[in-house]
Amino acid sequence: MTLARMATRTKAKRPAAAPATTGATNSGRKTFDYFGQAKKHRPDDASAVDVPTHKVRWRDLRGTWIGTYMAPTPSSKFAAFDLDSTLIEVNGTHRFPKNASDWRFHHPKVPELLRNVHKQGYKIVIISNQNGLKPNKGSTALTKKAVEFRDKISQIAKQLDVPFTILAATAKDYLRKPSPGMWIAAELDNAGVAVDRSLSCYVGDAAGRPGKGKAKPDFSDSDLAFALNLNVPFYVPEEVFTKDILSKDAPFPLPTPQDWAIGRFHPKGMDSAGDAHKELVSKLATRAAKADKDNRLLVLLVGPPASGKSTFAAKHLVPLGFEHISMDTLKTPRKCLATASSALFKGTPVVIDNTNPDPAARKAYIDAGKKVGADCICILFDYKGRELALHNNSYRANLPQSRFLHATEPGQSLGDLPARLDKVPDVAYNMFFKRLALPDAKEGLSEIIHYPFIPKFDSAKDHELWHQFY
Repeated sequence: MTLARMATRTKAKRPAAAPATTGATNSGRKTFDYFGQAKKHRPDDASAVDVPTHKVRWRDLRGTWIGTYMAPTPSSKFAAFDLDSTLIEVNGTHRFPKNASDWRFHHPKVPELLRNVHKQGYKIVIISNQNGLKPNKGSTALTKKAVEFRDKISQIAKQLDVPFTILAATAKDYLRKPSPGMWIAAELDNAGVAVDRSLSCYVGDAAGRPGKGKAKPDFSDSDLAFALNLNVPFYVPEEVFTKDILSKDAPFPLPTPQDWAIGRFHPKGMDSAGDAHKELVSKLATRAAKADKDNRLLVLLVGPPASGKSTFAAKHLVPLGFEHISMDTLKTPRKCLATASSALFKGTPVVIDNTNPDPAARKAYIDAGKKVGADCICILFDYKGRELALHNNSYRANLPQSRFLHATEPGQSLGDLPARLDKVPDVAYNMFFKRLALPDAKEGLSEIIHYPFIPKFDSAKDHELWHQFY
C-alpha cells in the first residue's frame, strides 16, 4: 500500500478522547480550527489522574526526553508529527491542559492515518516543544506537570496502538524547534539506518498562517521553519487529514518560505564579504605599524552583543599588536580604562571591544586618548537591526551541540552531547538599543567607519548552520 491509501475517505467520526472524567461544563463558548469545525467543550476534571505507563520507555538527553512505545522498527523514512494542535488538542475551549486526561485527537483520522503509515514502513516520530516540565532547581525529580505529561503520552499510546518514538524538548537549546536537533537526534537513534529526508515528511500546525475565516492565526511559524532547516516536506494537519496531500508519489514537493507567512529572521544575502573587510584590515594594519609614542592610536568598536566585535578584534587587531580591552576579560569599567590608559601611554595601539552604545560610554576612553594625543577612530558595526544580533547570539550558543549532532554518524551514542553555551540575556540587547546613539565627530573622533557585518566561519558546516532558522 502506498501513502495514497493511508487516509481513506470515511465519514468523519467524533474524535477519540482520553478516558472520561467528571466536572462542570464550560459556558458554551466556541472557537474554530483550520478544519472549519467548532471546538465544543467537553467535561473535564482539574484533578490529576493515575494512569498506567503502557510501556512508554523514557530517556533524558540533556533536557530532551526521548520516549519509545512498542519498539519502533528502524526505517529509512520518517513520518514525523508535532503533538499539540496536530495530533491532539485540549478537551475543551481552554488553552492549556488541566491534567493528564485533558486531551482528545485533533481530528478523527489521526489513529487511522498513523496506523496506515506504520503499515507502509514509515517510522512514526512525534516531535514536540514542551514548556514548564524541567525539574525544580536543585532537584532531579519529575514535577507534577512532567508526570502528567508522561501519563498523557501513555494514554495516547494505548489508543493509537502503534509503535512510535516521541522527542519532547523541555530545554531551550539546539534540540528545540525550529532548530533541527530533535529530528537529527531521531536519525542518529535509528539503529544505524540512514534516513532519506526526501521520502519523509513533517506535519505541524505552526506555519505562520495569518488566519482563515473564523480560524485564528497560527501562534508561530516554528514548525515550518523546522522543516525548512531540514529540507523536509512540510504539511499542516488539515492537508494530511482532509485533503490526502500525503497521497502524492514520493518524492514529496519541498516547501518554500514563499508558500507561507514565514516571519522569523533569516540571514539571507549576507554572505558577500566584498572589499570592505580587506580594505579596513589593511588600513588598520598600516596605522598600527606606525603606532608609537608619537603616533598613538585608539580604536573604539560600537555594536550590540554578538555582532562580531570580539571576533574582529581577536582575529585582525590583536595580531597587529593591539591591546585588547574588553569587559568580558577585565570585568570592570575601571580596570578597562586603566589598562587602556597604560597601553596608550606606552604607545601601544588599543582596541576597546565593548558595546559602547552612547557618548557617555565612549567619553572616558576618548578623553584618555586625547590626553596623550592619540588618534581616536570609531568602527560602527553595521548590525542590520536587533534581529541579526539575536540570530548570532542563538547560533553562537547552540554551536557546540549543532556541531556534535551534525558530525555524529548514525548509530553512534548521543550520550556525549555537549551542553549549550550561555546566551547573552535579551535584556542586554534591550539596553543597548535603548541607549544607542550613533557616534559623532563632535565627540572627539577623528574618523567613523561603518563596517558591514561579514560572517566568517571555521568550516563550510558552520556556514550552513549559521543559515538555519533559530
